[in-house]
Amino acid sequence: MADAINFPRPVPNIDDEEFWNGCNRDELLMQRCTACQRFRWLPKPMCPHCNTLEHEWVKMSGRGKVFSWTIIVHPVHPAANEKVPYNVAQVQLDEDADLIMVTSLIDIDNDAIRMDMPVEVVFIEHEPGVKIPKFRPV
Repeated sequence: MADAINFPRPVPNIDDEEFWNGCNRDELLMQRCTACQRFRWLPKPMCPHCNTLEHEWVKMSGRGKVFSWTIIVHPVHPAANEKVPYNVAQVQLDEDADLIMVTSLIDIDNDAIRMDMPVEVVFIEHEPGVKIPKFRPV
């Protein structure tokens, strides 16, 4: 996707660096509290449920379903001028109903997107050495 190079790239920080490293290895990783065992997304230094600082990174199945979506018709970034209309979707991961990622759906016409449609993660090279998760219909 050479045209994606103009889009801003993810800038990992101390809390989500392992997530982005996993993406570059084609693995969808989520933070899970080791005290209460609840997943947390977005990654945070402290569990919002039990306030512990301890966590682990768990490899997810990468499967989920469309929770919600919208179609962008007015670009908000100059790099998107030739991409509209495009979709932005929320995907609810199978492992936990509270894990909902904002992403894009690929390999589907925007008119064919449906609520609860099963999807799976794919990792798209945003630029050399940087992959981002997107989802496609199963």
